[in-house]
Amino acid sequence: MATFNSPPGWPAPPSADWQPPPGWKPDPAWPPAPAGWAFWLNARGARSRGPSGRYGAESPTKLIAAWAVGAGAFVVILAAIAGGNTPAASAPGATVTVPGPTATVTVAGPVVTVQQTVPGPTATVTQAPLPARTVTVPAPRTTTRTTDPVPLVQRTQSTAPKTTEPSDSVYYANCAAVRAAGKAPLYRGQPGYAAHLDRDGDGVACE
Repeated sequence: MATFNSPPGWPAPPSADWQPPPGWKPDPAWPPAPAGWAFWLNARGARSRGPSGRYGAESPTKLIAAWAVGAGAFVVILAAIAGGNTPAASAPGATVTVPGPTATVTVAGPVVTVQQTVPGPTATVTQAPLPARTVTVPAPRTTTRTTDPVPLVQRTQSTAPKTTEPSDSVYYANCAAVRAAGKAPLYRGQPGYAAHLDRDGDGVACE
């Protein structure tokens, strides 16, 4: 529902939903309304055409013309914006162009607000390249096992056969002779052992 919007200096409506009756005219002593004043507002507070035949209501023909003018201006502004260059994404070592001030264009009639970027003084920002990242990869572990070489031919210890002289080839007359020869004591089976040298018969002579 459209509500009447009184211009500055006019008396306030008696109620929020008050509407001028058909044929109503403002008092000539009241100050004139500002140029382009919106006498009628919708529930959202935006400009409305208003009830047909009431004071300040816009005719459908005038509203359509205003919409056409606003749409044409909007298309022209969009074409101008689309013709501009889009700044590229910043990269290391790239040059970035900062846009200038922003202008707001308002078209009479239905409120159409368009923001257009007007080229202004540009600032060049140079971003230093990022340092290269150095990744250190640890060297693989190497395990060295030292094993003794296996000889091709295993050594075998050869034991020289013991040569035993027959006991009868050596003869000692007594223990004094055994001691003089450096053979004391004599054991049974050794060269020179004899029973007459082993008095106690325990197998050890000249103890």
